Amino acid sequence: MVSKVGLYAYGLVGKSPKQLNILGIDKKNKVYPVEGRGICVMVSKIDTDKFQDEIKKLLFKLTKTTGAVPNETEEILRGHEDVVDTLMKLTTVVPFKFGTILKDEEAASKMLQDYGEKFKKLLSKFTGRAEWGLKVYAAKVEPKLKKQASGLPRVKSRGTAYLLGKKMEEELKNDMSTRLAKASEVIFQEAGKDAYEAKLNNTLPQKLTGKNKEMILNTAFLIEKEKVARFYQQVKRLIKKYEPMGLEIEVSGPWPPYSFT
Repeated sequence: MVSKVGLYAYGLVGKSPKQLNILGIDKKNKVYPVEGRGICVMVSKIDTDKFQDEIKKLLFKLTKTTGAVPNETEEILRGHEDVVDTLMKLTTVVPFKFGTILKDEEAASKMLQDYGEKFKKLLSKFTGRAEWGLKVYAAKVEPKLKKQASGLPRVKSRGTAYLLGKKMEEELKNDMSTRLAKASEVIFQEAGKDAYEAKLNNTLPQKLTGKNKEMILNTAFLIEKEKVARFYQQVKRLIKKYEPMGLEIEVSGPWPPYSFT
């Protein structure tokens, strides 16, 4: 059976780096540029049937696994990330999402012709900037609520005591939720003061984070290189302010600007 060959696309660059020597996601075929409209899409040849089978296996593992992706399936993800990270060190990149496949070079050229101006604007926006992630985690509140609710005055009727306890638990839970929502809003606004652009992403479940805390904020900031130090200083102030409240603030980066494409 003849393999079906397509192109795996990693992202866009203004001009392909010279002496490019990067292996693609399959660790066999080299990454190369397809040019058009004064920009390039970086691609490598790939066996599309085999790749789609691997994607199915990966998605199955992700839905069945708690926390990090297993070693046997993470290589395909790492292959994509390695190429984009390497390109990012050499030039400005508009990264494509994992799993972007083009039929052939003709399809790649057509994409550049159809969306060239939009791509150029993104390249301009990302020049000199990178994505930084900020996540906030909160300890589970249920044990604290039960402890506080247990401090209610004793009453003769067990039924009355139960209802009073449930009512207090609900009130405390609502109060805590309000405080966490307010803290999240302040952290997002304060941390993003110097960002060129900011985005709120969906929070992730504990099954994916692998933490025993609940994620209450998941944000991305597009920050100029010259302003990264100020960003870190602001985050340190926020950690000092909110750590006593039981919040954990986690920063990561610099990343290719996936959240802003």
